[in-house]
Amino acid sequence: MLIKPELDRLFRYAWSLTKDQDQAFDLLQIALEKMIKNDCDKIENKIAYLMRTIRNDFIDEERRNRKFRSLGDDEESLPRLYEIDNELGLDDILIHQQDVTELLSKLNPCESELLYLWAVEEYTIDEIAELQNVARGTLLSRLHRMKKRIKAELKDRNSVACIQ
Repeated sequence: MLIKPELDRLFRYAWSLTKDQDQAFDLLQIALEKMIKNDCDKIENKIAYLMRTIRNDFIDEERRNRKFRSLGDDEESLPRLYEIDNELGLDDILIHQQDVTELLSKLNPCESELLYLWAVEEYTIDEIAELQNVARGTLLSRLHRMKKRIKAELKDRNSVACIQ
């Protein structure tokens, strides 16, 4: 059926969405159960099927959870995008592991998924657009805004570190 590296890859994908090990395992298990129920021999691309199932189940769960969140969630609580005029590329900036963990925790699930597919799985933007059924330009826009926000966060951290 699936080999361990494929299951590990699917787990990492689920974890990139949830940022929680237990929830990632649950999503993977549910996706595998659905594939087995749907007669997995008929499914041509099992990995794509499972990734889509994991993503859809995650979105469904988020929608359910959103109904029970407090009324304090409004546009002001959403992360802000900051402009930065910096000639350094994101790839040129060295980041400590602690900073990476903290920066990743500030990404929303949509951004985490995009970053995971693009940076870790090395999908092209066109492949991600096809996988998620989203316009290519939308993904490029999200990626650009995410990079700018991360750069701004790093710039703020460096200026605070220089003051101390």
